[in-house]
Amino acid sequence: MITDKLEIQKLLSRLTAYIASKLNLSTMAAVGAVCMSKVANELAGGKIPEGTTFEELS
Repeated sequence: MITDKLEIQKLLSRLTAYIASKLNLSTMAAVGAVCMSKVANELAGGKIPEGTTFEELS
């Protein structure tokens, strides 16, 4: 499981940027979407296996 907080922060940051660009949202709106997303909840709960790539999350 991914437990490194820095790695989690990087993944959440990339996820936020991805959502903002794909859905044409502001960064703040994308942050809200990420906070409510299944991926963010799984990252926070340690349910995503170590080594999972960003492409596999999106």
